[in-house]
Amino acid sequence: MKTILLSTILSVFAIIGFLFTPGEPVPGAEVYIRQEGNNQPAAFMQTGDNGKVTFSHLTSGVYRIEVTLPQQSGKLMRGRDNIDCELQVGYHSDKKQYFLREPEGFFTFNYSKIKRLENKNITPVYNLFYDGDVKVVEIGKFEASSNNASFTLEMRAQKPKKFEKMVEKVKSDIEMVTIRNAR
Repeated sequence: MKTILLSTILSVFAIIGFLFTPGEPVPGAEVYIRQEGNNQPAAFMQTGDNGKVTFSHLTSGVYRIEVTLPQQSGKLMRGRDNIDCELQVGYHSDKKQYFLREPEGFFTFNYSKIKRLENKNITPVYNLFYDGDVKVVEIGKFEASSNNASFTLEMRAQKPKKFEKMVEKVKSDIEMVTIRNAR
């Protein structure tokens, strides 16, 4: 009986968490993990229907996280020119949340289930480059402190006004960092 009750409570919390997570999952976004000094991807995955991807079994070393941004449309782009938000890129280290505003849309990236990474966090980075005709954005860098390092990345598209409100809510927080293009 206790097991059924606990299972039901956990299911309700999972549904509530899903309903109150802002934005819409971004399925099919390409995410690359490249080890420093090597142009070939150490790992590649596409985000699932829930906008998440998990990388595991990473060996010791320094890695970069690169993503492609699917073009957003409809309600996710409506009003994009009418918001009062100058932030293009920012990172909240306590929440492990990365904010990105690009012509393709307004995105948030959340890191979770971080294991065996130096400082138990991702260092925010912002670099744009093209791989042929494909625009790629480098959003992070991390050091795997031992073998079997892992983390989960969740990518969500935000409505412009919601993005503005999310940034406004955390922008004065001491943990919020604005990132400039490093290239």
